[in-house]
Amino acid sequence: MKISLKRIVLFLITCIFLVVVFVNLNISDLIKTIKNFNYKYIILLSFSAICSLSMRGICYKQLISKTVKAPLKELIPLCITGAALNIVLPARAGDLFRAWYTGSKYNADKVKIFGSVILERIFDGLVILCLLFLGLILYSKNQLALNLFYASAFVFITSLFVCYFAFKFNKTDCICKYIEEKTQILPDFFKKIIIKIIGCINKLCNSFINGFEIFQSPQKLIFVILSVVGIWFFECLCYYITIAGFGIDVNWTVVLFIMGFIALACMIPSTSIFIGPYQVAVISAFSIYNINKETAIAISIVEQAVVTLTVSVIASIFLFKNDISYKDIKQDVMCEKNTL
Repeated sequence: MKISLKRIVLFLITCIFLVVVFVNLNISDLIKTIKNFNYKYIILLSFSAICSLSMRGICYKQLISKTVKAPLKELIPLCITGAALNIVLPARAGDLFRAWYTGSKYNADKVKIFGSVILERIFDGLVILCLLFLGLILYSKNQLALNLFYASAFVFITSLFVCYFAFKFNKTDCICKYIEEKTQILPDFFKKIIIKIIGCINKLCNSFINGFEIFQSPQKLIFVILSVVGIWFFECLCYYITIAGFGIDVNWTVVLFIMGFIALACMIPSTSIFIGPYQVAVISAFSIYNINKETAIAISIVEQAVVTLTVSVIASIFLFKNDISYKDIKQDVMCEKNTL
């Protein structure tokens, strides 16, 4: 079995973070804390997770509405399945699965749809930034969180402007044509190869940029932004419910800060299930409010376990109903990833 360098690097990153997690961790206290969770909150937690992903389905429908006329009852379980695959597959392959499935079923441009998914994730990042900013202003001005906020703000705001200007002033054809003209001095054999490669790149870039077409409709753009706000409202509610299940009384602004901090920190690459960076982010966020490591880890384990089980059940039903196997996803979707 061939193991890529990327997998080895991700595994090492995960191991480094896990060392931080287990240093000075009292396992017996962790188990006792988990046992203290009020399991009556599980239903509320599952419902909140489903609401969050339902909002993502609504957002996704708006983003691809000009390309695909898909019913919401199809897109919501698709987004839930994508979320489940993001947990078990590396590099957020669940997002790629959404584009692959939508393009395959509705005979649409997969690269264009993937561009829409990427734009959705940029809006995610901007809303998460707002959550963290509100938490910083209202409750805590922790320096680590401030540094994370500044770095993430630069990345996401820059990404949004790049997407907007790339769509508004698409110069892909001009750039590729200019490169083709410069290849005229090369021998015919090399010239044909380079022109063919440039043609493929031009087609892919145009398709990807066309995925940002939501910028053409201010009304739909506002609806998408409001949908993303709804997504993260229910994500915050998930954490609020989990914390309440442990009998901890926290202010809502604390949850905004914690959720924003965790979501941004989890963008650090790792292996499947976000093991490593996720737990370290949880420990760091909760330590600001003097919540010990065992309690923080217990909260993260319960929240992650309930949400993972919920989306996995729905995803399994969706995949079974559409006759899609996990093996097919790994073969087709990961192959599709290599062509993008």
